[in-house]
Amino acid sequence: MVPATQIEPAVRSLVDELDAERETLADTIVERIRDAIPAFTSLPRAALRAAVIDTLNRELAALREVRAPTPLELEGSAAIGRQRAEQGLTLDAALHAHRVAVGVVWTRFGELARERGADVACVLAFSETLWRWADAVMDVVAAAHRAVEIERAKEEQQRRDAFVLAVLTGSVDADELRRDSAAHGLDPEREYLPFRARSNGDAELSHRASLKLAGDAGLFTVLDGDVIGLAARRPMPVAGATVGVGAPAGLDALPAAFAHAGRALQTALAFRLEGVFSLSDLSIRPAVLVDQALGDAFVERYLEPLAALGRHGPEVETTLRAWFENGMRIDETARALYVHPNTLRHRLRRFEEATAADLRRASDVIELWWALERRRLEASPPQSDSA
Repeated sequence: MVPATQIEPAVRSLVDELDAERETLADTIVERIRDAIPAFTSLPRAALRAAVIDTLNRELAALREVRAPTPLELEGSAAIGRQRAEQGLTLDAALHAHRVAVGVVWTRFGELARERGADVACVLAFSETLWRWADAVMDVVAAAHRAVEIERAKEEQQRRDAFVLAVLTGSVDADELRRDSAAHGLDPEREYLPFRARSNGDAELSHRASLKLAGDAGLFTVLDGDVIGLAARRPMPVAGATVGVGAPAGLDALPAAFAHAGRALQTALAFRLEGVFSLSDLSIRPAVLVDQALGDAFVERYLEPLAALGRHGPEVETTLRAWFENGMRIDETARALYVHPNTLRHRLRRFEEATAADLRRASDVIELWWALERRRLEASPPQSDSA
């Protein structure tokens, strides 16, 4: 057995022999890497060899002194990890290459150890140092590679967000639109549906919910807390969210359709609706929301006279709402209110007598519905909206 005091000198002697073969070792490592990992054949051989030599210099220095790598040595390995990520090589490929290189060094050391009759303690000391060094280097290479991947993903997301916003607001010219649409996976000849969505709670919509809205062929980003985007098909409803959607349009016509999606969202939010809505789905509610003066006039015409009925006034207004909600059907409305159909008819007649309205006249029915919706908005003001 080699005394403990002689282990390091014995290892150093063998490492010196490895160092003398450094150029040959580097050539072997380069060829083994290129054979084992086809992705590395895309790199210039000279550049790969330079990186291998740099790694060998640091590796042999640690092995010669039977120690762990220093922070400065690890930074050199991290730099290579960043470089591999920037070159487009996967983390698996980068780590595989490192294992191949370590394997070449270990194999050659074993050959020298047998030729020189090295003691087991010497071999174990070298082995422990080599694999401790390899593990530490692989950790920093992986961390550096992932950091670059994350940064590149953030940059790509920022470019995608800017593109989506530009398309939906019309702040991109036709040539740039056609060029960038392909880069982001969109078909410039296809029509897309713009959408704008908002959570009905305090928290913003989750990433998963946003992906569901956009679908596989769509894109999305966030604007003023809303999720905005374009989808290849009508967005799927998302629990706890209200979505306004525009009509299908080519990429160059999306801004106008997106404005309609924003108005649909604003209207649906005002009426406390949950789901996916286009302007056509909302009937005349967008007009009810916007034309306040006309709505107030209808309230004055059809609802304010009910105050003359005293305590029966609110009862009649509640009855009218239920009548509309049940499709203006007497029997269904009576069941919903737990009253006899004749009682319901009596309340409707009292409304007609108080207002001189005729519930058989379409214009009166439409104006009454408008008045009730206007009163609903007054009682429950719409959420603040930037749509």
